[in-house]
Amino acid sequence: MRTRANRGRSWVRAVTVVAAVVATTGGGLLATTGAGAAGGPVLTKSGPADEGPYPWQYPASGGITPGTGTTIDGVTCKSGVPQFNSPYAAPCIPKFTGKNGGATANGVTATTITLATREYPPSGNLQQIEAEAKAAGSAIPEVIMQVAGVFLKYFNKVYDLYGRHVVVKILHSQANGTEEALGQGQAGACADADVIANQMHAFAEDGLGGAGSGPFSACAAADHLIEFNGDPYFDEHTFQTLNPYVWSTTEDCTRVSSSEAEVIGKMLAGKKAIYAGDPALRTETRKFGSYTPNVGAYLTCGQNFANIIESQYHVPLSAITTHFDYGLDIATFQQSAQQAIVQFKAAGVTTVVIASDPYSAGLLTAAAAQQNYYPEWFIIGTGGTDIDGPVQAYDNPTEVNGHLFGMSEGSPVQDVYGGTGLAGKLYKKLTGHTIPAGTDGLYAQLVEIFDALQAAGPDLTPGNMARGLHALPIMGAPLYQYGTWDFNTGPTGIRGGGDHTTSTSARFVYWDGSKLSPVNRKQGTYIQIFGGKRFTLGQWPKALPTLFTGS
Repeated sequence: MRTRANRGRSWVRAVTVVAAVVATTGGGLLATTGAGAAGGPVLTKSGPADEGPYPWQYPASGGITPGTGTTIDGVTCKSGVPQFNSPYAAPCIPKFTGKNGGATANGVTATTITLATREYPPSGNLQQIEAEAKAAGSAIPEVIMQVAGVFLKYFNKVYDLYGRHVVVKILHSQANGTEEALGQGQAGACADADVIANQMHAFAEDGLGGAGSGPFSACAAADHLIEFNGDPYFDEHTFQTLNPYVWSTTEDCTRVSSSEAEVIGKMLAGKKAIYAGDPALRTETRKFGSYTPNVGAYLTCGQNFANIIESQYHVPLSAITTHFDYGLDIATFQQSAQQAIVQFKAAGVTTVVIASDPYSAGLLTAAAAQQNYYPEWFIIGTGGTDIDGPVQAYDNPTEVNGHLFGMSEGSPVQDVYGGTGLAGKLYKKLTGHTIPAGTDGLYAQLVEIFDALQAAGPDLTPGNMARGLHALPIMGAPLYQYGTWDFNTGPTGIRGGGDHTTSTSARFVYWDGSKLSPVNRKQGTYIQIFGGKRFTLGQWPKALPTLFTGS
């Protein structure tokens, strides 16, 4: 058997990551009734605090009428036309010619908007994560940053920042990423936020160095510093308490857990575990167990799941409350996976819910094979567990071939990575070269940032940026390569409630180990059903068609 260092199960979307973000993890979505608080905020049309009353407007300041005139890049602007050729770009606006107000906020001048990229110091955890990412097909950080630099230069040209342009500075952090992943390390996180806000005088930490931790996001908000990739998969209530400073391109776990409850309640609960690898388990009514990071926000969302599955779908909690919460320290991942499998097998779990990072998911399946345990494996679509690369590297493909299925936030891998994706096409247009393998150059994160800055209008403040973001239309059609982006609809499905994370929908997929991935031509790929249709809360079908038909 290969060593842990060579298993290559992790897939990292960002430039540098920490054990927190092998921890762009999935948000822990089954829990006992005693864990956390009731899930999610009560959203109303009064709008989140400090953002003013609903309805909001786009752009939030300057009296600008979108869909008129000619853009800063010389494109005729009319209704339905984006600022540049992307389904995720904000609606186009006419070229701004007035005065922008100069220094409207910390990090903002009449000509610049300063962003900071936080990079952690080298550590054993970080080196392990980067090795796993590389083995799973991810480009090295230097290549990712090179592609991101091409996009940054282009977005500075085509977005209208009202006479300003974005300048990025690097903070070489001395904080401990592993501690922050565990909800600790507040002193180091706050020291970084203080330096960025008060010494570097940045408007925002851009999140391009990896998803921000819970401690850093809280510190950033306290320093009135925007965090663009903060609190990965945290509950929307947490974002509300940090409003208007923390935003994310990952779906909030309030919404994920609500959708998960709908999928399990409608399609899976009360039925036989027919896709388990063990014939004996196939005759059993499904009993679910989850593998979840031990993070308070995720456990809160686990309670949200439990509330919904019991009250709306009348599924007894005895069928869904077997769970294992693991710490986000990569040094303990293997031991945690082994312990969880012993617990799941002893409890008669037929269906393991993967609410973890992709590296841990691989360790979990390996531990199951060692215990001669072959359940169903159900993904909730978070943390890169729905990407081909990590699953291809699993040591025991028999664990998942014909047995792995569930929700996927993203689109088919070829729609995101490679030459046919949005990033690949843009990179080819700008450079004449094929985009390097294993990266999209942080395309989604950069588009979100520039959408937000344009949405604020010339009076760039955190509050105006929030008002503008909440007024944006639903974006991503027709393929929704990075999900359905919607900053207006809250996680309860109420339009006009306001939200702080982009994605609001998911597909249903299963793993086919017999087919080649269209991106890397290696064995194994996810297959979508329901024609690839994406579903938001309240839209999931009532019945699941036959899976693994081509396997």
